[in-house]
Amino acid sequence: MDFTLSETQEVFKSTANKFFKEKCTITALKEAEKSAKNYSPALYKEIADLGFVGLIIPEEYGGAGGTFMDLAIVVEEAGYANLPTPFLSTIAYGAIPLLQSGTEEQKQKLLPRIAEGEFIFTGAFSEPQSHYDYRLIKSTLSDKGSTYSLNGKKLFVPFAESADYLLTLAKSSNGDVRLLLVKGGQPDILITSIPAIGPERVYEVNYRDVPLTSEDVLGNGGDGWSQTNRVIQMATALECIEMVGVLRRAVEVTNEYVKERRQFNRPIGSYQSVQHRLSDMLTVVEGGRLAAYQAMWRLAEGLPADRELAIAKAWLSKEGQNVLTGAHQLHGGMGIDIDYPLQFCFRRFKRFQLSMGTAPIHLKKIASSLERKAVATKV
Repeated sequence: MDFTLSETQEVFKSTANKFFKEKCTITALKEAEKSAKNYSPALYKEIADLGFVGLIIPEEYGGAGGTFMDLAIVVEEAGYANLPTPFLSTIAYGAIPLLQSGTEEQKQKLLPRIAEGEFIFTGAFSEPQSHYDYRLIKSTLSDKGSTYSLNGKKLFVPFAESADYLLTLAKSSNGDVRLLLVKGGQPDILITSIPAIGPERVYEVNYRDVPLTSEDVLGNGGDGWSQTNRVIQMATALECIEMVGVLRRAVEVTNEYVKERRQFNRPIGSYQSVQHRLSDMLTVVEGGRLAAYQAMWRLAEGLPADRELAIAKAWLSKEGQNVLTGAHQLHGGMGIDIDYPLQFCFRRFKRFQLSMGTAPIHLKKIASSLERKAVATKV
């Protein structure tokens, strides 16, 4: 496992860093948060034109043919800039599921338009009784002969109002689960905004006898749980990497601030207690980066990554809170100013902290993996 960046990856990193910094100014972030769509369609098209949206899509489908590690580098820079677009959502719930499980017809139809920035995807999985354990879902897919009917309620769906497709999990009449490519904007889909702390709005989505056909079922039906698990794993890994970018920004902003803020005729960064606090914060970020990239690498190589993902998400969610707390304490009241980047970092982090399973959920997974290992060793 070598995380040294190739020459091409260095170009990806520098290009993404420069582009996102130029486009994601504080003014741009504030305008995106207040806008009707919650993001700038023009900016999203620019990202697609750079090849970032289609980075992992093979050239035969109009993409750049890059690797998952190439994507991880760009996603970290997007997190650093607090990028307010459905970039990650479309890749995690559109490009990746289609590449992993889609039929050739679905790939030919959807992947080129994803790469061009024409289609936006989002994921609709959580329900009131099943935020993280999707075995408890109650959304149903009823067989109507040549068609299907979808009913159910989904929570915390980002970009639901703008999405061309909502990747949705539902149970069929025989108890099997299916991943569905539900077209957005249908009259039988009721979308309601949910108040949230994050800069991106999330929505409640109600499906009321939404008509579907076999073409709307991801792949050939297959093993829905296996498909869902692969989607969730990759989405979790990408969110962890974006969290690394957010936390890295918080540390760098704080480091610059303590060099300039003076107290008792000297920069507060010259005090040992401040230096120790920043050192702890940086250690958390670097540890989280290694954990997140290891999980992504294992997924890209087709290796088991359950424990690695749990470690990355638990560490970043739990210890990342201490990074943001330390950043705000070292800034004092200035940290919460609406015209300062730290409040964007904090609010975006809180969204990721609660998404894809909280720290206690993943700590339990780690404990379970240790128990299984102990039993196997005894045997």
